[in-house]
Amino acid sequence: MWAKTAERSMTLTELLTKMQPRSKQNIFYFGDFWEVMEKRGFGPMLALPSFIACTPVGAIPGIPSLTGVTILLIALQILLGSRHPWLPRKVMDIQCEAHRLRDMLKKVKPYAARVDRFLVPRCFFMRQPVFRSLIALNCVGCGLVMIPLELIPFMGLIPALAVFIMSVGMATDDGAVALVGVSISLFGFVLGFQHLPAAVS
Repeated sequence: MWAKTAERSMTLTELLTKMQPRSKQNIFYFGDFWEVMEKRGFGPMLALPSFIACTPVGAIPGIPSLTGVTILLIALQILLGSRHPWLPRKVMDIQCEAHRLRDMLKKVKPYAARVDRFLVPRCFFMRQPVFRSLIALNCVGCGLVMIPLELIPFMGLIPALAVFIMSVGMATDDGAVALVGVSISLFGFVLGFQHLPAAVS
């Protein structure tokens, strides 16, 4: 299903560098990242919306829902076996202030370089369709619960973090990291469903 969707595994630092807005860019659009990463597989595609949702930008009203919908649409395409991800124009036009994203990436990159030492291609059973589908299904669930959880401050952070970790595992071909993301997503589901009645009431 996901075979040959990426040219090669990436490091976390490389992935974050691809998210970097251009120096003279004032507004960063999701479509900008999409054009750069379109041929690198679904992992990087899931990384950007989940990363944005994990940053202070994710506290802006509407952003958790938009990123959740984006994650949901990409993960559904994985389950359907699409080889090339597609998103509607409205999602591609999701934007944030470039300097905010640039500043966040600058702060995170030194830690990413340290994490890269532990990210290695392993647990190759995760390449099997059944396990890939399991990850995609968890991403679908995370994207779905992020929408109502936006009404509860910071609750959407857990599913967003889970998706980011799973996407890093996919991008770096590290199945062990992807499994960590799956575990966090399961915890997020339990916590999320406990708070969903308060969110929708």
